[in-house]
Amino acid sequence: MTPEPLLILTHDDVLAQRWASLGSDWSVERGADLSALADWRAQGRRLVLLDGQMPGLPAWQDAGWPGRLSGVELLVGLGTPDDQLGAAVLQAGAGGFCHLYAPLPTVRQALQVVASGELWVGRDLLTRLLRLLDGHPPAQPARGASDAAWAHGLTVREREVAELASLGEANDAIAERLGITARTVKAHLSTAFDKLGVADRLQLALRVHGIR
Repeated sequence: MTPEPLLILTHDDVLAQRWASLGSDWSVERGADLSALADWRAQGRRLVLLDGQMPGLPAWQDAGWPGRLSGVELLVGLGTPDDQLGAAVLQAGAGGFCHLYAPLPTVRQALQVVASGELWVGRDLLTRLLRLLDGHPPAQPARGASDAAWAHGLTVREREVAELASLGEANDAIAERLGITARTVKAHLSTAFDKLGVADRLQLALRVHGIR
């Protein structure tokens, strides 16, 4: 199978050389500025890895980002990733962010996630987002129903694990709370992901809380 083409956008030759070695997974091309995005889309291509420190980039709060990123699956490399900056990158329409010099296996994994249309975010930001949902009560079953609609097909234990995970609880904490092992929690969570058709804890949280 031919790998999906990847456009890398950076002025940094050292970084470009590093990212070019991702070519074992993708055929890599390089662009000099954001104007390359339009040409990339015109070729029917969509996966992009952007140097977030590239000179001349608009602020992530710039209203033009959604238009620029229409039809693009973007992973942004940041020099000093933090929750606030990461949230701004996601709000602009990117599919994820990582450190500029993250290990290449991590970058490959992030690109695979973003290319599939899912989000790749830092652990700390993900935990914060999940905990923000704590104030949004999980979807409740209608009167007389035996279960919430989101949990259809889950066992009782899978639902318990999913609900706790949706609030940002770590596997070890869930295991202690439910009196099971962390390995069992991981297995229940994996099964719940498959049954619910979600790819990560953020999607799970949105489903549990009736937001998506």
